[in-house]
Amino acid sequence: MKYRFYILAALCFALFSCKDDESGQLAATKRIEMKNDSILKVVSNNWIFDIPPLSPKVQERITTWNEWAQLASEMEQRPTGTITAYRQKAENIINKIQQVKTTIPPFFNKPQLRSRISVLDTKAKALYTYIALDVVQCDKVTALIKDMVKETADIQRQMDEMIRFSEVPKEAGEAEMLRARDTTRLANPEMMAQPTVAPPNQSAPPVNTNIPNRERQPFRSNKLKPAN
Repeated sequence: MKYRFYILAALCFALFSCKDDESGQLAATKRIEMKNDSILKVVSNNWIFDIPPLSPKVQERITTWNEWAQLASEMEQRPTGTITAYRQKAENIINKIQQVKTTIPPFFNKPQLRSRISVLDTKAKALYTYIALDVVQCDKVTALIKDMVKETADIQRQMDEMIRFSEVPKEAGEAEMLRARDTTRLANPEMMAQPTVAPPNQSAPPVNTNIPNRERQPFRSNKLKPAN
């Protein structure tokens, strides 16, 4: 009879323990869901890529640069649903940037523009890193979104500056002089090391006062003496 009592007590204890564990798991799951909902709300409210419009001259120059238009469109489209949708969007933006980097039009394919695109690429990869964490760091994600908007605007301003610089009129004869100088240098490689501007007139080199004075030699005339 005593053993039956112990067995019954053990079963009751195990039953209540299971219920407590189940209640604890449900409470933990609910807290995680509430936290994820809060994170999703913060990310959704700050996922704003407000990219300024292109200038008319830049727009005219990149009409066939479809990859840039696709990147801008990808950034401006806000995902919906769970945090997974935002992670997928960040990955899509990275892929679009890679396509932009390999299709830069020849006119804009200069170091100053390539470096700015590389900075945007770095920011996009950092955004994906922080949003792919189990616990999303909302402050990092929000700051990186703002940085990417700024970098994108800087890229567009750089393109506009490159166009304006190319349109600066040169003085009469300047273009011909530059072409002639470049042609001469290419034809004569040794001239590449020579300065293009003549150095200013230099004064005579200073006399070295450390040289010892030589003894004066008697003057000897080379004229023949008259005969006696």
